[in-house]
Amino acid sequence: MKNLLLIVCVFAFLGCEGDEDTGPDCTTVLCAANEFLISYRDAQGNPLIGTEFVKDSFKLSRPGSTIYIKPRAFFADNQLPIFYRDVESGQDYALELSETVIDTLRFTFTTVVGGCCVDSTMDELLQNNTARPPVAEDSFVLIR
Repeated sequence: MKNLLLIVCVFAFLGCEGDEDTGPDCTTVLCAANEFLISYRDAQGNPLIGTEFVKDSFKLSRPGSTIYIKPRAFFADNQLPIFYRDVESGQDYALELSETVIDTLRFTFTTVVGGCCVDSTMDELLQNNTARPPVAEDSFVLIR
């Protein structure tokens, strides 16, 4: 009986070496897309991207930074997905909807780096200095 107890203790001791990383195994974690979505509608609620504003991609820029956003179809609406990593919090950006229509957007957000994933939350989105509340988590409808 003493030998059995000794064998169990040795295996328990060998199993707890302490050299291993005790953090999560990030190779098996699927992180959510760290993005927010913008839709444009008129005062009557009709979608404008893909109807009034038709482009393959929309230019979002500020001095020293330019990205092009491809619209993503979502049911009857086209949305502009913007990844948090592509923009800076608290900066003004120009979104070119057409050659003559340009909106100034300011994104203020908080980013938290977790064990495996990065998660950002929009604190405030300003469209031409007007605050626009989210209609769902990370989804905004801007009125034109």
